[in-house]
Amino acid sequence: MARYILRIWLDDRPGALGQVASRIGAVRGDLVGIEILERGAGKAIDEIVVEIPSNDLLDLLIREIHEVDGVDVEDVRESNYNDFDIRLAPLEVATRLLDCEAELLLFEALATNIHATFDLSYAAVIDSLGDRLVAGSGELANEAWLVAFAKGGSVRTDYKDGHAPSDDMFLIGLDFHGHFLICHRDARPLRALERSQIWMLSRICSQHARRLAKI
Repeated sequence: MARYILRIWLDDRPGALGQVASRIGAVRGDLVGIEILERGAGKAIDEIVVEIPSNDLLDLLIREIHEVDGVDVEDVRESNYNDFDIRLAPLEVATRLLDCEAELLLFEALATNIHATFDLSYAAVIDSLGDRLVAGSGELANEAWLVAFAKGGSVRTDYKDGHAPSDDMFLIGLDFHGHFLICHRDARPLRALERSQIWMLSRICSQHARRLAKI
């Protein structure tokens, strides 16, 4: 079996997802996971996990899904984990963060796990008071630029007041000695659910860092 993660746009109406599932079944595929990333203006953006008998059926699968009125496939990527559950991934990250017993290890875990779980181009933790990169994962931008970006973003620790200059960038204040998390993904936009999940994980990291600092 081959497993793929598809990001699809569809009309936000009853039965639309059922029609997609029917098309998946038409190519002997199985819908094994779904997450609603964003809703608005009569549209929903879903990320679905699909298993098909072989990679050769992928093009046919995409054509079948496009046959449903109002449905478009934004992105397709192969899942490298047979037991991957997109619903549990953020909880797994939270568990790894809480297992850290030192501040530096904690921020390294935040950058590494956010980068991997959300398939980012990079994730970086910046100390804006010390003008330095604390931790990073992925193909990072220049350190001086990252520091300047963190300092230039006027943010609070509330997700709704976060700084998102574009669909592919996200800056979150960590509420810990001037630390910020910068996320960038150029493959596809960061959607509302993903931003919310990253913010929640950042808050868990912040609170754990403050507890570690008092130990």
